[in-house]
Amino acid sequence: MANSYSFARLWLTRLAVIGVLVTATVVALGAWTRLEDAGLGCPDWPGCYGSITVPLSETAIERAALLYPDQPLVAEKAWPEMIHRHFAKTIGLICIFIAGFAFAAARREKNIPVKHAVFLLALVCLQGAFGAWTVTMKLFPPVVTGHLLLGFLTFTTLLLLVVRLSPFLRASGNRAVASLLPMAVFATAVLVAQIALGGWTASNYAATMCTDLPICQDGWIQQMDWREAFTIHTYAGTTYEFAPHLEWEAKRTIHVAHRIGAIVATVVLALLALLVWVKGAAPRYRRFAVILTLVLVAQVSLGVANVIFHLPLAVAVAHNFVALVLLQVLATLTFSLVQERKRA
Repeated sequence: MANSYSFARLWLTRLAVIGVLVTATVVALGAWTRLEDAGLGCPDWPGCYGSITVPLSETAIERAALLYPDQPLVAEKAWPEMIHRHFAKTIGLICIFIAGFAFAAARREKNIPVKHAVFLLALVCLQGAFGAWTVTMKLFPPVVTGHLLLGFLTFTTLLLLVVRLSPFLRASGNRAVASLLPMAVFATAVLVAQIALGGWTASNYAATMCTDLPICQDGWIQQMDWREAFTIHTYAGTTYEFAPHLEWEAKRTIHVAHRIGAIVATVVLALLALLVWVKGAAPRYRRFAVILTLVLVAQVSLGVANVIFHLPLAVAVAHNFVALVLLQVLATLTFSLVQERKRA
């Protein structure tokens, strides 16, 4: 029975780890696609100009021109979009395998997180729908932002599945650190809000509206339009590429909100890292504190570099990816504290 237990858990863990790696790749590819302004590199879905991949033959290119005369094929933008889509489809297949394997394993042993696997599969299906709507609704900002957040949630759900299946974050008996659970939950909520602001900034093409530090150029306080910046407009059926529906004051307001959010998130996460270091005498929590601090410093440095160097692609993609890593540190820390609270 022990061999059956370890075999099922081992292979379910392997599938989840593969899912984590593929999803990390998809998140990075999604950031690359968005920052290359290639979100509409293929105007249809799930294909590309009527083909299963970027049109390559002369016949396929001619067909693409006939199907979409107002949106000429630009291969440099179509390729990032299609590469991103193909990797995303792979996540769907992996999650189907995970759910199926979890159901099969649960027949032979206890403590297989079947509900977790089913939730993951439903989440991936929803994420796929948002991916389709991102294209068919022509980069409508609420959909693009939702697509980003669901991508982060999918990665977090996969990672937590790995954590639940592994023995590394079982309760250590540290009652003092368990009291930090509310603070960890609050810090996670603050970070998610900041990630949402980042998604809103990117989807509304506001990433370059402020070129000075720490907040914006002189006079920014008099150039705000908070109401318009965060109004959820009714879908108009037109393209939202480059956010033509917003004036520059609204875009600047969005950027300023993201900068202010970054300051707040940095203070909250730094305080959490300090408290974990002080209360978590066990080596595990000292490591959490150090890792959280290092990733936070890296993220702040990348944010500053984006401003100084005017949003270079590599730095912008890294900034997006490190935000994902930061969320995973908080998610695993929170999971560990939940285990401590249960034991306490």
